[in-house]
Amino acid sequence: MSKPSQTKHTPKKLPVFWILFFISTIGFSLMLLIQPDREPVDTAHLPWNSSFDGQGKLHALGLTLHKSTLSDAMALYGKDVEVKLFSDKDESNKSLEAYFPVIYIGSIKAGLTLKLEATNEELENAYSNGKKTSLTTSGEREVELYTSEIAKFFNSPISSMALIPRNNLTERAIDKRFGQPDRKEIQSDGLAHWFFDKLGLELIIDAEGPEALQYTSKQ
Repeated sequence: MSKPSQTKHTPKKLPVFWILFFISTIGFSLMLLIQPDREPVDTAHLPWNSSFDGQGKLHALGLTLHKSTLSDAMALYGKDVEVKLFSDKDESNKSLEAYFPVIYIGSIKAGLTLKLEATNEELENAYSNGKKTSLTTSGEREVELYTSEIAKFFNSPISSMALIPRNNLTERAIDKRFGQPDRKEIQSDGLAHWFFDKLGLELIIDAEGPEALQYTSKQ
């Protein structure tokens, strides 16, 4: 007698789409599990928590004016920094600035400009040894420096700071975080300048662009 024929059933295969979906889901879950925890931000570094100490020194953004150096700022906000020298068109009033294009203070994304202290001799030497000179839109001379010249200013103290948040600040947010300003002025630039004396802060309001938070002290 002949044996009855047996029908072989091949298992059904999952569509490629679902295979890729499961793989990507598992991979994303693993990435979340192994993602390192972010260090909590020091609340003293937040823009609205600047303060003067007993010696009259201003502490802001994790730095101390006239004490902290460019190296201190780089340790805090990274080494992606540009250092340039500026002067009037007639080469007078030279100043030195360091600019961090992107920094993070907790969830706050911003640009940061530091004005550095330097002697007239140091400024003149850096100007003479400049890599490239160009004119800004405001008519100032902007001097690009060689890396070797920039390194000479790593230990230069910071005399003032300007923070440019990427997101505009509403009046409600300003009032909630900074409180009421001690005074408000419309200055020659046509912009509103709000002064918070206890914070060492001058807040420049620009309806067409981001606000600028300038930290200075009288020392």
